[in-house]
Amino acid sequence: KNISMRALALRRVALFSRQVIVALEPAAVSEAAATFAPRGITAEDTAVFLIGMAPFVWATVEFWRRIAVGEPFGTTSDSVIIRDTSGPDTLPERRRVLGRDAIITARLLFVAVGIALCLVVLAGLQVLGTAGPPVVD
Repeated sequence: KNISMRALALRRVALFSRQVIVALEPAAVSEAAATFAPRGITAEDTAVFLIGMAPFVWATVEFWRRIAVGEPFGTTSDSVIIRDTSGPDTLPERRRVLGRDAIITARLLFVAVGIALCLVVLAGLQVLGTAGPPVVD
C-alpha cells in the first residue's frame, strides 16, 4: 500500500517493455511476414475515396469560379479578390487584391495536386491489374 506512484509507473513501463521485446522475437516477425497478403482495393475503399474527394472537387470548382468572375474570398469587409492587377483599378476602396503571383501559386498548387491524383490512380491500376498475391509453396 505504500508503493509510490513513481515506482508503480516504473514497474508498468518495465512490464510493457518486456512484453514488447517478447512480441518482437525474430520467429514471430518472420511468421507474420510470411502470412501477409495484400487484400487489394475493395468497393468500400473506392467509396470512401470518392466521398472524401467530393469536398475537394467542389472547393476547386468554387475557387476557380470565384477567380473567373471576380468574386471575393471571405464574408467580411476584410475579403480578398484574386485578379490580374495589370489593368485599371475598379475595385472599391479597402478591399485587398492578390495579383498575378497568387494566381501562379494557385496554379502550381493545383498542378501538384493533379500529379498526386495521377499517382493515386496509377497505384490503383497497378493493384487492380495484379492477378493476386504470389503463391508460396
